[in-house]
Amino acid sequence: MSEIHGAGVSEPSVEISPLALSILQLLNEHPMHPYELASTMRERHMDEFIRLNFGSLYHTVEALERNGWIVSAEREKEGRRPERTIYQLTPSGNEMLIGVIGEILARPRREYPHFTAGLMFMHHLKPEQAADRLRARAAALAEWSAKLSRILADLQSHGLKRLALIEMEHKIAMLEAERKWALEIVEEIEDGRLEWGTGKVHDLEGLRRRHGSGTH
Repeated sequence: MSEIHGAGVSEPSVEISPLALSILQLLNEHPMHPYELASTMRERHMDEFIRLNFGSLYHTVEALERNGWIVSAEREKEGRRPERTIYQLTPSGNEMLIGVIGEILARPRREYPHFTAGLMFMHHLKPEQAADRLRARAAALAEWSAKLSRILADLQSHGLKRLALIEMEHKIAMLEAERKWALEIVEEIEDGRLEWGTGKVHDLEGLRRRHGSGTH
């Protein structure tokens, strides 16, 4: 099972995907069939933050059902459309939802974004090339931030409160912070403050022993 591991929130190794968490959250509101789950996620722009497609959605629904966190409540038939299964959250699923949300808020986790990899190896570019790429990234981040800001304002105008949109507020703040940082690095490259060389570590093995095999 690739999406979900473990059997209870008391185990620190339990991992649940953002898509699975979104399904549990929506079923906490009321029972839904998979098509309604996907439609609701798109209506609320949740697909800005989770990878959503019908294949992964159905796979995740099946995984949640196998774990006993959701169950099929009834089947719905409309005209010539295929029969749809409506799912509802179980008590253990609600416990999982609450436990995982708490863990996510409390514990930072190691992530591996592509941008970090690009920065690690940026010295392979010429300084002017790196500056141009970072300037382009800053422009793209500004467009993304502006788009989310428009969505945020629209959702607020339709009555949603700040708490319901807090993840979008966070995303905009992170985009803006990265945009400003990227432009600061561009300035440092162009005025020569960022030395274009990586240096060498003496006694690399000793350094690894002091810091461990990885950072957290």
